[in-house]
Amino acid sequence: MSFKKSTMLPVFFLLLVAFSPLHAENTLLSRTQVLMGTYCMISLEESRSAEIEKGFDHLKKLEGILSSYQKDASVYRLNRDKEVAFDPMLSKILQLSKTYYRQTEGYFDITIGSITKKLYRFGEEEQIPTEREKAQAATGIEHITIDADTIRLGEGITIDLGGIGKGFAVDELSCYYASMGITEGEIALSGDIRCLGRCRVEIQDPFAEERTMATLYAKAPNLSVSTSGTYRRFVKEKKEHHLIDPKRKTQGRAFVSVTIVAYDDNTLCDAMATAISVMPLDTALEFVRSQSRFGYLLVTSDGKVISGNLHLFVEIEGKMLQ
Repeated sequence: MSFKKSTMLPVFFLLLVAFSPLHAENTLLSRTQVLMGTYCMISLEESRSAEIEKGFDHLKKLEGILSSYQKDASVYRLNRDKEVAFDPMLSKILQLSKTYYRQTEGYFDITIGSITKKLYRFGEEEQIPTEREKAQAATGIEHITIDADTIRLGEGITIDLGGIGKGFAVDELSCYYASMGITEGEIALSGDIRCLGRCRVEIQDPFAEERTMATLYAKAPNLSVSTSGTYRRFVKEKKEHHLIDPKRKTQGRAFVSVTIVAYDDNTLCDAMATAISVMPLDTALEFVRSQSRFGYLLVTSDGKVISGNLHLFVEIEGKMLQ
């Protein structure tokens, strides 16, 4: 398999990363709400406290479109009815999902929902399906069709935006704040972080939650970070985690933690972290080494740390093995 360099630029609070501002002139005020199935924290300058509440309202509107749990949300109705009226925001994230599907040669596939949502029922009445049930689950990005009036799913197809939705929401809120002239602050949706100014980000050691594996110092504003891990969300036992390879229809086993960093693109970071987490080791290494648009910090299941391109985005403290 060959990956080419792309020219496109496009739970409860996991605490896979911790972050703080650098050089902020004013104290940041932080508030937290439960949104999109996790804790969301928004931190802005104290003079912008009203905009924090507006930010939560903005995310609630997005959740009302992208949620697969809220019965009146567009994604929930699309999964149930296989057809909804055209919605520009839903169309945008679905088109991005198709782009990342192509760029990762199928390792990022939101139609994995036929396994994660229909079989495992993550976030609902969770259960462990048989290998036969997983193998027979219907998937295929080509079964998502979009036209001027309608968005449709093929029969048996269920989408799961869990591998891209939080990053997408962070980007949308960041754009909203940029339009208001807000340049200092942070947004965190679980492991998806946006630093509006410059910041320091601590990456958690997946083998020891109380320990920091690396500290990253942003070289410029608008650092985007996404961390995906196999060790927090699972059914009954850790091997039954939520990161499932859509090609083999079974869990990714090569990595316990994947962190992706870029500038001004949490959607990219979220999708790439998801895709890399489910790739076989050799495939993942070939893929990340072909990329220049993001930096990566990978922790394998046997504890090896592999990183690359981080110097393009951050300065690093911590034990890093190349």
